[in-house]
Amino acid sequence: MRSFRSLFIRIPLYLFCLQLLSCASIGSPSGGPKDETPPVLLKSLPEDNSRNFTKKKIEIHFDELVAVENASEKVIVSPPQKTPPQVNAIMRKIVVELQDSLKANETYTIDFTNSIVDLNERNPYGDYAFAFSTGPDIDTLRVSGVVLRAANLNPERGILVGAHLDLSDSALIKEPFLRISKTDAQGRFCIKNLKPGPYHIFALDDKNRDYRFDQPAEALAFPDSAVNLWTDICQRYDTAWIDSLTIDTIQLVDYICYKPDDLILKLYQEDFGRQYLVKSERPAKEQFSLTFGYKADSLPELKLLKPAPEDFGEHTDSLDWFICESNPTNDSLMYWIKDSSIYRCDTLHIEIDYLKTDSNNLLSPATDTLRLFVRKASLASRRDPPDRERGRRGDKDQDTVGQVVAVDHLKLETNIRPTLEVYSTLYFTWETPVRNIHGDPFRLYRKKDTLWIETKDFTLEPHPEKLRTYLLDALWDFEAQYKVEIDSGCVEGWYGKTNAKFSQSFTIRAEKDYSRLTVNISGFSNPAFAELLDKSDNVVRKTRIEEGVADFPFIKPGDYYLRAVDDANNNFLWDTGHYASKRQPEEVFYNNKLFNLKANWEIKESWDIRDLPLIEQKPKDLKPAEPKNR
Repeated sequence: MRSFRSLFIRIPLYLFCLQLLSCASIGSPSGGPKDETPPVLLKSLPEDNSRNFTKKKIEIHFDELVAVENASEKVIVSPPQKTPPQVNAIMRKIVVELQDSLKANETYTIDFTNSIVDLNERNPYGDYAFAFSTGPDIDTLRVSGVVLRAANLNPERGILVGAHLDLSDSALIKEPFLRISKTDAQGRFCIKNLKPGPYHIFALDDKNRDYRFDQPAEALAFPDSAVNLWTDICQRYDTAWIDSLTIDTIQLVDYICYKPDDLILKLYQEDFGRQYLVKSERPAKEQFSLTFGYKADSLPELKLLKPAPEDFGEHTDSLDWFICESNPTNDSLMYWIKDSSIYRCDTLHIEIDYLKTDSNNLLSPATDTLRLFVRKASLASRRDPPDRERGRRGDKDQDTVGQVVAVDHLKLETNIRPTLEVYSTLYFTWETPVRNIHGDPFRLYRKKDTLWIETKDFTLEPHPEKLRTYLLDALWDFEAQYKVEIDSGCVEGWYGKTNAKFSQSFTIRAEKDYSRLTVNISGFSNPAFAELLDKSDNVVRKTRIEEGVADFPFIKPGDYYLRAVDDANNNFLWDTGHYASKRQPEEVFYNNKLFNLKANWEIKESWDIRDLPLIEQKPKDLKPAEPKNR
């Protein structure tokens, strides 16, 4: 009885405990609202802008735990230091220890940019710089601006910007910068604590961190003239608040602004590359290739050493034993061996004379001797080229025991597709160089009703830059059907193969499928050209600006942007700059408008290339995305 009464009393107690447990949260405590308040600067030892300070240790104290992000990249000391300073965050303070000796009567700046954050939430303190002087005076002038990539006006991040009081042309090459800054994600820079000028200001992608332009591969930018510094009284609105929601007063206040603050530096890389032989290959018995590290103005000279040319008769003279297939920059060369007594040799010894970049970055004569072997896979799978007579017998041949054997024809590649643009040029690229074209094997037909009518209104020419390619051009009619035929056995390759019969038809796109953009462009004094761009900043079409007009007919519908280039030398290319000759890169301008081109529609626009400042011209959609962690 007692046990039953005890159980009866305990049940409500158990139920009460279960209720308490059910009300308890099983998650972690929220910890309150997220901290979005940046650190507060309390003091520095010494004080900012101190004079006659000659020690190397600086302490900066905050009201909470702090950290320094990417100190090696973001913390910049001027004058530049040969040995980087030690920058450490210790609890609520940042300690900077300079490693180099200090110059007398010099103003030093430690620019933290946006590297200081609170330890927990990474709230940035903001753009901060600390300055002191080793003498009785401290310099306070500044110069600021933006660095843009000259070719496409993209803002350049992490580029060194330096100042020289020495205005000689050699200062950039021989002397380190006097004072420096670095560009942020928007390409902006500010060189602080300068003496009165004038200065030469340079942007430099300093590869070896010596603060000089001593490598041709380093991108750089320079203004046309020296820069003078000054201050001005500017005004801005200052708002006083009663509390976080209530404004007390808004008044116009004066402040000192440092000029110039709108300098634009256009970064470019000089037209330079190291010229050397990268590799040599022999992909097949009849051919070998040479690849160089950079473009060249001339072709290398080749001499056949083994087998010796005199061993094979008069047709194997060292100047006439190959055909060279080059590209426009002469850095990728394919050689086709003409004589079978040479290409049947498993190993070739060749001497090449060419210009090679030396240790002083100058082109000097060089000689290499090459041993070229046929690839084993090619030897196993590739037969000797058939003789010319066999190649002309047609698609099939018959051997001595009556078996039908397929003839190995000269292979052909073409750009013909079922539907072509009205401005298309037809390409025909053969497997090997062409030795002969017998007769008139190319035929062009146009369909009328159900009949194919031959037309002679076309041209056929060798490609001016591609050895194995021929171009067929014609004035195509919209929506018309055409057919190209090539008679079999009429195109003879160098190694005896001839072509198979070729026939392919195609239709020209309808006029109503196209759009047209015509732009009247003003502001150029030199020859210029315009480029139509897609939404990835890639060139879709370009045209010369004739009498102030850029005309883009037959454009596929879509969204486009427009860029124009001041083509000073009228070569229809954008040309980079050159510091030694003080040549700036050719100017580039962007139209900020998005052109939505619709089918069967024509748009006419007017554009003054100087309507907007250069830093505002490039459309936001075409700029590279900023890094999330800055």
